Amino acid sequence: MQIDARTVVVVTGASRGIGLHIARAFHDEGATVVMTGRTAETLRSAAASIGSRCHPIVCDQSSPAAIEKMAQTVLDQLGAPSILVNNAGIYHGTTVAEMSLETWNDILMTNLTGVFLTTKAFLPGMIARERGDIFMISSMSGKKGDPGTGAYNASKFGLQGFSQALNYEVRHHNIRVMVINPSSVDTGRDAGPEYGKGLYLHAADLAQTIVFLSKLPGRTLVRDMDVWGTNPGR
Repeated sequence: MQIDARTVVVVTGASRGIGLHIARAFHDEGATVVMTGRTAETLRSAAASIGSRCHPIVCDQSSPAAIEKMAQTVLDQLGAPSILVNNAGIYHGTTVAEMSLETWNDILMTNLTGVFLTTKAFLPGMIARERGDIFMISSMSGKKGDPGTGAYNASKFGLQGFSQALNYEVRHHNIRVMVINPSSVDTGRDAGPEYGKGLYLHAADLAQTIVFLSKLPGRTLVRDMDVWGTNPGR
């Protein structure tokens, strides 16, 4: 896909971390970028740090009403996006025995149902245009379960299945659905004792990977990509 100011890119969870770097990378390519996030002040500061073609819209990805309002604002002001990056997500580590229903619902609502609602809101415009890219920022936790992350694992495994089904439904409209599975990324959330030793992915590098995939010829689909730090097991 050719990227310029007419290319509208929506990035959810873009106030910081991976989402912020994805928004910056697409803006640097010349795109018009919609950034969503829960906290108005943080989001607006992030958008201002990138440039004039960034449009911050406050949106809580766990709220169907907020997602509907955000999507309608984008459609009214900018039209259907060419690229949607479903990045927003939350994590809470606890065992199944100790997990509350509220925690389970919060994680599944944000990480999976929120993705469904956001994608559904923008899909008709992409179908009408017969073109579009949808990126799902998943995780290695969508391929392998770990103790203490049951709800997060469930949300990311679910995202894998949802994305595969969606891909089959929309590919004849020239819409690509691409799942990105990063290992640990230097977002602050993942950083542990090994941080700073070159073992973690950099969010900016992951963002460049997504931009690269978006610029591949429309006939080319990378359906599922694992992105690791070079030496993650040391």
